[in-house]
Amino acid sequence: MRQDAMTSEKVYLSRTLCLAVAAMVVSVSLVGCAKRIERPTTLTSPYPGPKVWAVVPFRNESGTSLVDSAAMADRMAQQVQQVEGVTVLPVNRVFAAMSAMKLREVNTVADAMGLMQTLGADGLVVGTITAWDPYEPPKIGAQVQLYAKRGVYRGTGIDSRSLTYAASDRLPQGTVRYDQPVSSAGGYFDAANGDVMYRLMAFAKGRTPDDSPSGNRRYLLNMDLYSEFVSHELTRRLFSAEWQRLTGGRQIEAVTNRP
Repeated sequence: MRQDAMTSEKVYLSRTLCLAVAAMVVSVSLVGCAKRIERPTTLTSPYPGPKVWAVVPFRNESGTSLVDSAAMADRMAQQVQQVEGVTVLPVNRVFAAMSAMKLREVNTVADAMGLMQTLGADGLVVGTITAWDPYEPPKIGAQVQLYAKRGVYRGTGIDSRSLTYAASDRLPQGTVRYDQPVSSAGGYFDAANGDVMYRLMAFAKGRTPDDSPSGNRRYLLNMDLYSEFVSHELTRRLFSAEWQRLTGGRQIEAVTNRP
């Protein structure tokens, strides 16, 4: 009887140990499989209220037919849409409005103002592709200009009469002449350049899936993804120019690491 009791006790302890080991294995597996979640940096607008923007299909002056102007406008619109305080109209709606106006491109301020009125937008982004090389390391050159409806992008505390009556180039901070874009941005984004790669790595944080076999290099292997980064960088620089124009500051990036 005593031997049987000892045997039963050993069996019980053995089963208990096996269950404990199995639980530890499952726990470790779950921790190992859990994906790390990172929040990407986001951009904020300098405007006191919400704005509605539209993005025009990019002009292609790169010398190559590989550029998809509409797709580039879509990516730019997607990046601007992620800026807090700004809503972007679909690019196909911009296409439809331009078609109705028999407008192939936005070449003048009158074109921009007319298109904004038709769309009911506060701002219009007009872009140009100046270089496009999809081979690693990829290269994109691009410029964007922001046109605004009269009176909607002045800095706070600005007397509207200051804009109307200003006769010299010394306008109050936050005001602009409406015979030109309110802000512009651009650059030549060569992935062989260390500064460009630094910005690319900052952009990829929180946007690259953990299960991506190529990691952040996927942005260098896929021109669609690389142009997504370039669109983000153009957006970042454009809002930097707007922060500078309206407030004199550069508070455009916010690291969203709060819960």
